[in-house]
Amino acid sequence: MYDVAIVGYGPVGATLAGLLGKLDLNVAVFEKSKEIYPKPRAVGFDHDAMRIFQRLGVSESIQPYIEPFREEIYVGSDDRILQHFKHMEKPYPLTWNPHFTCNQPSIERVLRDTNASLPNIHISLGAEFINFEESIDHLNLHIKNSNNQSIVCKTKYLIGCDGASSLVRRQMGIEMENFDYDEHWIVVDMKVKEEFLNQLPNVNVQYCKPQRPSTMICCPGNHRRWEFMTVPGDSLEDIVSENRIWELLKPWIQPNQAEIWRAAAYRFHALVAHHWQEKRIFLAGDSAHQTPPFLGQGMCQGLRDAGNLSWKLKHVISKQADISLLQTYTQERRPNVLATTQIAKECGLIISERDPQKAKERDEKILAENNGGTKFILRQNLIPPLDAGLIDLSSPLSGSVFPQPVVNVFGKSNILMDEVMQPCFRLVILEEKISENELIKINQQANSSKIKIIILKSDNSCAAQTESSSIEVIETLGIVRNWLNEAGCIGVIVRPDHYVYSGIVSSSKMADCMSDLTSRLLQ
Repeated sequence: MYDVAIVGYGPVGATLAGLLGKLDLNVAVFEKSKEIYPKPRAVGFDHDAMRIFQRLGVSESIQPYIEPFREEIYVGSDDRILQHFKHMEKPYPLTWNPHFTCNQPSIERVLRDTNASLPNIHISLGAEFINFEESIDHLNLHIKNSNNQSIVCKTKYLIGCDGASSLVRRQMGIEMENFDYDEHWIVVDMKVKEEFLNQLPNVNVQYCKPQRPSTMICCPGNHRRWEFMTVPGDSLEDIVSENRIWELLKPWIQPNQAEIWRAAAYRFHALVAHHWQEKRIFLAGDSAHQTPPFLGQGMCQGLRDAGNLSWKLKHVISKQADISLLQTYTQERRPNVLATTQIAKECGLIISERDPQKAKERDEKILAENNGGTKFILRQNLIPPLDAGLIDLSSPLSGSVFPQPVVNVFGKSNILMDEVMQPCFRLVILEEKISENELIKINQQANSSKIKIIILKSDNSCAAQTESSSIEVIETLGIVRNWLNEAGCIGVIVRPDHYVYSGIVSSSKMADCMSDLTSRLLQ
């Protein structure tokens, strides 16, 4: 019997399989297609996703297929710049660039090659999921394999990562909630000849033009993407023909300057499943939610699903937590996806206004809100923290993402903080805020609670070798120290997925925070 079976092996399914595999769970993957889809779909991900790729051990392998995401401007109906999505200032909170553009097929290939090296991940390509049957302590999956033979797979848990038309979701009987964004767009991916790249914008552009709203995105290398909203009179079949594509691209580029890589008609949706779990069955990625692309969060949402669910399944299967922990997957991820999807939808409504008078009013309103100037936005500040689930809502910083600075430890210099220890619950504490006697007591409790301790030392000290439950680190840029001080905290308890369970305001609160966490995991 498998611990977990995954239906669908796109980027979310592959990431989930890798995370579960690295947690020593026995994983089965079933994917109907025999090959990776060779053309681009998702073209971006953020530093949260990169942190997950780091955990999978692929952050270096994917470097040839990614580039930092460029800044983005919204151009109004009279060519004034309405909004400007700017980059964060360094040092970045997770050290990685806040956002990347990517070649999705190449990313998927790296993920699959890495998973293939783990003997506890069993991958079946060309295998079609038919249905499932529920038993008391497992599920029976009926699969038609690549030889057209019917087989039965037994698994403790099932995760549907099988996309927008998810068969797993339909068999669960779960409906999608519609958030009133449903528009037809044309997506055109181009390979531009090197000598003509400089004549194109060197930033990403949202053309908020009522005649035909459109987008241009700078992807890795010579890949450029255009997206065009359809307008009355368009034929979805005709508009993706070569002649019509070149007509649409005429303001930017000519046929002798680029080649068409892919052109496809899409319906951009804002849809979220009402429920993401039924007993032993879960949804993740596009099977659970579909987000308009205007915030670059489509694939990121699914990768966050993977990061959230994987460690919880491990804790429950290994009896480190009560099965009720799994309910927090939907409690945490669904509201977070709803909030992010709403922001993406609002960006889409700005871009896709078709009425000329309303577009003019939109421009004036946005500019007036900023004293007649451009509105500057940090993209990553738009992503909300968790606001429910396994977090201590009464404490500062709960539900936020714990930073990842570069640190020095005993025997190692300039490493990313996540590399200091395997994903686990950990107490990160400022050294000067806790006495030696307090630390001895906290170490004892942490050991019994299976919580590791990271002691953040001052800049001018040295990291010493410590007992196995704790480790001393020295930051190089003070990211965590400043973050804690700004929130009035002396430390935090961090979950395996790097979300903060609880902010700690005094040393006297540490023992209670750890006890509360242990009680909630085992209740």
